[in-house]
Parts: sequence; structure tokens; C-alpha cells
Amino acid sequence: MQKEILSKVILLDNKGHLQTAGYAKRFNFEYNKANAKRRPFSLKEWDFYQVLCGSKVIQLTIGHVSYCSQVSASIIDLETGQRRDVSSTKFLPKKLPKQMPTHPEKPHVLQYFRKNMHMQFSVEEKQRKLTFSCFDKLGLRAEIDLTFTNVGKNKEKMAIATPFAKARQWYLNYKENCFVVNGVCQIDDMFVEVVDGNGLLDWGRGVWPRKHGWTWGNGSTVVDGKHFGFNIGWGFGNTSNATENMFFYDNKAYKLGTVTKKVRKNGKIRYQDEDGKFVFDMTPTFDNFTETKAPFVHNTCHQVFGTWQGKVQLDDETILEIPPFVAFCEEANNKW
Repeated sequence: MQKEILSKVILLDNKGHLQTAGYAKRFNFEYNKANAKRRPFSLKEWDFYQVLCGSKVIQLTIGHVSYCSQVSASIIDLETGQRRDVSSTKFLPKKLPKQMPTHPEKPHVLQYFRKNMHMQFSVEEKQRKLTFSCFDKLGLRAEIDLTFTNVGKNKEKMAIATPFAKARQWYLNYKENCFVVNGVCQIDDMFVEVVDGNGLLDWGRGVWPRKHGWTWGNGSTVVDGKHFGFNIGWGFGNTSNATENMFFYDNKAYKLGTVTKKVRKNGKIRYQDEDGKFVFDMTPTFDNFTETKAPFVHNTCHQVFGTWQGKVQLDDETILEIPPFVAFCEEANNKW
């Protein structure tokens, strides 16, 4: 059962209940955050951007879990395993949660200012500008200037509203693949010049159980001069109304049902949907493992990058062969 939401809906009723669960290829949800009924400190919101350029991965995040806000930037070299990170955490923030946008596409500016750190996500109609600077006692430590360019005015995306067991718990998520990214990024001694990189936006808002986990895979490439991407995921909330499994080709989204993961004898991992319209083998190459431990918090994530190769079937039954490209699938287990 895949319930597609084709027109605008208001996300929450006056009691904070999710009104309509399902997926959309546009952002058809009005995120009325004022109606979210929750225990103190349970609302979570983030904007996460990732860039893949050759063997380099760049990640930028602004987000909060109500009682704690965090801004972070990372560069990872998938070949050498080197990584550089800069982050700022602030407990009991007064302003950041109010600044988080309620719509991922409408023009806005999301900023984070501290004495020695500034991050800004500026969303315009045709592009997104991400900038970041960080100073320490020795001077400039990190500087990032990236431009995410839209590849098509009518590009379809993945948006989903997912319920949980409790009536006032829900998740609103928007993922957009296939940005073309250019710019520069430097953290400490690692420098990356990004030329036509692949960009991803993961935009999440919600109230959900403190203990939870998920599987999430995503990647983008170019096939025959046209942009291809995919988003798969499961294990997070009640997905009986819709999954977040989709692939994208030439600005059009193709919905998938259940996707399963199977480790093969040769070490490759097979990802396949129930109808055989999405079949990929991934050869793992690097585990970007992260762990966060703090009072009342323990989060772990194995974000495994690798070489993906496979095929998809379009609506007209055309089989599209996808040459090898780099993408990831992660397994997260959290208490926060």
C-alpha cells in the first residue's frame, strides 16, 4: 500500500496528531510546528547537506533536539580514511529551534552565529549557497563555500509523513537528490575543490521515540547525460501507508515498495525491491562510523560507502543499466 499525497495537506491537527500519512513527489505538507504537542525537549529538526566529489565527501548540518543545538562540518577521504571535523554544540538554545525553516524549498536563510563560528544556508529559487567559517586562537581553521544548483525546475523529490505507535509522534522528511555542486572546502589541512559534485539534502522534522533506529541509503550519478539518483530506507516508524523508497531519472521520481538487503557470499550487498524494478549490488569500501556519547544520549551510525551497480525499470518497462558509482547505505541506532 503506497498512499500518494497529490495536493496540499496540513500536517498536524490541533491535538498534535499526524493527519495524513503518506508520500509525495512534491513537498505537499504544511508543517504547522505550533501544533506539535510533545514532552519538553522532544522536537527534533535538522538540515543536512552532503556532497560527493571523487573520493571526497563533505557534510554540513544545522540541527537541534530542542535541549541541544549542533552545527557541524566534515570532510572525509574515502580512499585514505582521513577526516576532518568541526562542530559546535550549545545546550538549551534560545533561538536556533525558532529559526529552522518550515518549508525546504521556499527561499530563506538559515544562520548560526557564535563568536568564532558562522554557518549559513541560503536557499534561492535556482540554487542553494552554503557557507561556513571557523576560527580558533591560531586564526582561520575552516572555510567552506559551496553552490548547489538545481538540475531542473520541475524535478521531483521524496517527501513523506510517517506515524509512530503513539498518536503524537510523527516524522516529516524531505530528500532531494541530483544537485550539481561547485565550490571549495577546507578544514585544517584538508582542502577540496568541488567540480560538478553530486549533492544531497536531507531535511527532517519530528517528534519520535527516544530510542529508535533506521536504515538509509542514497546516491546520485549521471547516466547517458541525465541525472539518476535513489533514496531507500526502512525501520523508522510505521511505513504501512508508504515507504521512502524511490529512484529518480531525468527529474522524474519512480516509487518503490519494500526494499530488502541481502549480504551475498562474495561480500557484496544486494538491495532489491519487491517487484524487481530496483536491483543493485554494492561493494563496500569505507565505513564512516560515528558515535556520540553524552548524558542521556548514545548514538551510533555505520554509514557504509561503496561502489553501486545495477538496473532499474522505468514506468514504460524500459530497463536502465546503471554503471558503477559511489553511494552509501547506513545503519543507525540512537538514544537521544
